[in-house]
Amino acid sequence: MKKFNFIAQSKGGVGKSLLMYMFALKYGHKKDILFVDLDSSTESSKKQLFFIDRDNFDMVSLNDDRDVLVRDLLVGYLEEVSESRYEAVYFDLGSPESAQLPFLIRDDIPMKEFADDSGFEMIFHVVIGGGPAYQSSVNYLQQIRAAVGDDFKIIVWKSITSFRGFGVLAQELEERCAKAGLPLRQFGDFVPTTAQGGQILDGARLGWGLDNYSRGTRFSLKRQLQIDIKDE
Repeated sequence: MKKFNFIAQSKGGVGKSLLMYMFALKYGHKKDILFVDLDSSTESSKKQLFFIDRDNFDMVSLNDDRDVLVRDLLVGYLEEVSESRYEAVYFDLGSPESAQLPFLIRDDIPMKEFADDSGFEMIFHVVIGGGPAYQSSVNYLQQIRAAVGDDFKIIVWKSITSFRGFGVLAQELEERCAKAGLPLRQFGDFVPTTAQGGQILDGARLGWGLDNYSRGTRFSLKRQLQIDIKDE
């Protein structure tokens, strides 16, 4: 069964596009994986995934002129991709699209029935930011849980950089996920103010593949990808 991965969070700036970038670094060489930028506000993944073969990248706007997610466009696109050659798809949703996603799942269409009939599994990757972004991030996680129920898998991703100095919040997130039975993973294990961390941020912004990085940074990234980014 095909796997459709939705990277979502209504709170901006928590690292959704960085997680998409990490997925692309890990799986971008595979010809049966498609990466889709649904972030109409910033087009972040379009810039960061420049190193991906254009046959494995798509950018789609599903919003109308009021910046409202159009259900028929999303459903039509999912149906189209389900009939394509791609076995896995990663969607980078912007904050506006993420905010509307729970209501679309819960109220508009029988999403589980539609997914089963179309032959794909939906996996929701919810990114959680630390510090001031924490409460908004977990509020969104609750919205996704309420909309998805037991129909689809939810994976929670802790953006490590944003939790530095907020150990209490990190512990609270671990306890929250354990209580809810949700898998908790992490990404972005680097310090932005160091030379290596700065190079990773610059590389992501410029759309570098692994080969563009210096040897030390490349090996550090490969290790992070091996530990943090896993097949579902």
